[in-house]
Amino acid sequence: MSVLWGARVGLKPMQDPITDAEIGKLYRWSRDENVLRWSGSTPTDLTFDEFRARLRNEHASSFDHRQTYLILTRAGELIGRIGCFAMESNEGELGVVIGEPSAWGKGLGREAIQLLVKQIFETTALERIFLYTFPENVRAQKCFAACGFRSLGVARRFSPDLGEFDGIEMEITRQEVNLPQNHTETHGNISKAL
Repeated sequence: MSVLWGARVGLKPMQDPITDAEIGKLYRWSRDENVLRWSGSTPTDLTFDEFRARLRNEHASSFDHRQTYLILTRAGELIGRIGCFAMESNEGELGVVIGEPSAWGKGLGREAIQLLVKQIFETTALERIFLYTFPENVRAQKCFAACGFRSLGVARRFSPDLGEFDGIEMEITRQEVNLPQNHTETHGNISKAL
């Protein structure tokens, strides 16, 4: 697959080969408390070799219920990752991390989210994309709102790292982005647009 480009960022499918340099950045982010703080994760205790093996194993596994991408700048710099997960029952959950602090606050995450939302609604039969963010993460909520997501209020969530916590649920629907209902053909468990 090729990179899906926007004006300033591109989405490289995780199915494509991942270089050791890219894995090195992903590993660094997986150990950085400042990066992980807002995603509800805790730093990994895996060694680099264990992390690489796990990532390569995930890479070889099925992508039937998810679309995941590396976020690249036009210069080819890896700055984050994004995906839509648990894509079943006409909906999927968005997850995004901008791992490079130098890329924060520049609208690059917003552009990546907009690219992903358009890609998902154009290539699948999903009708709704939702996400959760911490109530105090106002910056993320503003970013998602600028991408067309609307708040549904507080919802109780569970994370293996954090246990139970309150999250702000947000969503965007196919109808809200004015994309027509696709005629679809099913490939595996994901419906792809014709």
